[in-house]
Amino acid sequence: MEEKLIKTMDLTNGMQLNFYDGSRRLAGDRWLISLIIRMEIPVTEVSINDGKKSMESVDEIKKVLGEKVLFELKRERIFVADSEKQTVFEEVYDFFIDSVLGYLSNKAFPKRYVLKKYREKVERESWYH
Repeated sequence: MEEKLIKTMDLTNGMQLNFYDGSRRLAGDRWLISLIIRMEIPVTEVSINDGKKSMESVDEIKKVLGEKVLFELKRERIFVADSEKQTVFEEVYDFFIDSVLGYLSNKAFPKRYVLKKYREKVERESWYH
């Protein structure tokens, strides 16, 4: 599946969202409509985001996750007619803007997301040791 960057949006919390069209033909005139949203969150957001200390140090988190954490969200519709492709893609995009953009723009989102991913990975790794 080839993705095409269609838009970049700067959020009020300092993060940047990238919107990709990952749509592809399924069969005949039917399409899988795919909107992919990605945001790279620097791990340093944990220390500077809201001034509150977290139990984990930034260095400890970087050791586990690396310098950045990737947030990705996909919204898809399946078996869309060729004639409806653009309209459906715009509906999926508009729904994202109306329902999720405010949440991702929240000042606390980057820190919370990085900490969530850190805790998930630490817990997952503890199962194997």
